[in-house]
Parts: sequence; structure tokens; C-alpha cells
Amino acid sequence: MNKTEKKKWSTKKKVVVIISVIIAFLLVAAIAGGIIALNIYCEPKEYSVVGISDATDRDATLVAHRGFSAVAPENTAPAFEEAGKAGFDAAECDVYRTADGVWVISHDSHTYRMMDKSAFVEKLTYDELMEFNYDSGSNIENYSELKICTLDEYLAICAEYNMIPVIELKGKNNTEHYDEIVASVEASGLSDRVVYISFHLENLKTLRNLCDATLYYLVHTIDEQSINDALSLGGKCGIDFNGNKEENTQEIIQQCIDKGLLMGAWTIDSPEALNRMLDCGVTLITTNTIKH
Repeated sequence: MNKTEKKKWSTKKKVVVIISVIIAFLLVAAIAGGIIALNIYCEPKEYSVVGISDATDRDATLVAHRGFSAVAPENTAPAFEEAGKAGFDAAECDVYRTADGVWVISHDSHTYRMMDKSAFVEKLTYDELMEFNYDSGSNIENYSELKICTLDEYLAICAEYNMIPVIELKGKNNTEHYDEIVASVEASGLSDRVVYISFHLENLKTLRNLCDATLYYLVHTIDEQSINDALSLGGKCGIDFNGNKEENTQEIIQQCIDKGLLMGAWTIDSPEALNRMLDCGVTLITTNTIKH
């Protein structure tokens, strides 16, 4: 090997080493960023509760987001009970189906963020899930050995406090079992009041084939496609959008209303945001903080 060949080989090696170092740095940065983001997501949110008398004297259907999660761990029986006691018109929940066919309430498909053991909700039986306890959420210290809430328990609480059940259909799984949800709602006596919401249009279409309940298509930003998608659901349908995005203007909200769509907004946590949404003609308000 002559000196020129040796020099070329060394240069190539340096390039490989530099590229390897850059890739390793990016991987470490991505992992670190992911861990930081996960910790932020898992950190319980703290909210300052606002009475509606301090916010507005106009009518609004107030929906407690995951129950009254400002005062009790989200999506638990105590959170729904506190929503009822606080006078909310409705309580929103998120549903998954266990491996043995029990519909339970959880925002996430995995228990990591809220419970003391980690597993995918749909991979476990109900009895296996009952071995898990909540270890996170608002005022968790007041709720020892708090267990996952079932759909039937949630519906019973809604009936007790005369709240509208607002049920979010999570993911794209188990649509063939939605008849079980409809049956549970009918058994609770709330089928004439229930509202179903989902980010997945096909979920709502499946529900429409099973019942004539009110359906809201969840979107981050309203556009022509989402308007047409919502309209495809037939009667008693609407759009439930992120009320904090500037793109969701009064003009496009009015366009939805003119086409006969019901309008909901999430997650509205200040009197100013509430009044702005009501001015735009939004009537279903999902909130963490504002109560009657």
C-alpha cells in the first residue's frame, strides 16, 4: 500500500467515524427528548377551577373532561362523581374493551401514565386489570387502591347525577363490539341523551348503523374535508374541534352551522375562551376547569 492509498483509507475512516458519532448523538438526543416528553405528559396537570358565574351568564352545555379531573384522578369513578356534584351537564370518558369483553374507562391504551403497573388495557382481562391501582392524578393521595372504572359504572353515575354521557370511542379496534356499548347505554336509560365522539370517522359510521344518537367528529382543525365527513354521518351530527387553535375561526364555525352541523369545542379552560366560543355559536363546551 503506497502513501496515497493509505491517506485515502484514513480519510474514509474519519468520515465513517464522524457520521457514526453524529448518528449516535442524534439517537441519544431523540431518546432523551422522548423521555422528557413522556415525563411531561405523565405529570398530573394542575388546574384552577372557575365558576361559570365568573365566566358568563349565557347557556352552555359544560362537559367535564375525563370527569372533573381537576379534583380527582381522570376517568375514574370519583372524577365522574365530582363532576356530578359540581353540576356539570355532562361527563366525557374514553373507552376500551378488555381481552374478556368488559368495556372500561381509560384515556390511554396503556396503563403506564396513571397506574402502578404497565400493560396494554386491551391485552388484559378485567380481573387482571383489577390488580392495578391508580398512582397518579389530582389528589391521588385521597384515593387509596383506586381501580379502573367500567363503562357500566360510569353510566350509573351519569344517571344518578342526571349528566349526559359523552363517550369517546378510542382507536380503531373492537368496532364489531359496539353493539355492547349501545346495549349498556340503553340499559342505563340514557340512550336518548348519549353523545358519541371520535377522531376516527369509521367508528362513528359504525355507531350510526347501530343507533340514532348524536355523533360528533373530533378534529384538531376544521376544514372542508372534515365538514363533509361530519355531514356524511347523517342527522344529529356535528364537529367537536380544538377551541384553542386560531385556524378555527368564527367564519368556518359559522360555515359549519349554516350546513346544519352541531358545534362543540375542547378543551376550553378560561372564561375568555368560553365566551369566544359561545359568540361563535358553539354550544357543547368540554373543559377541565369551568363549572356551574
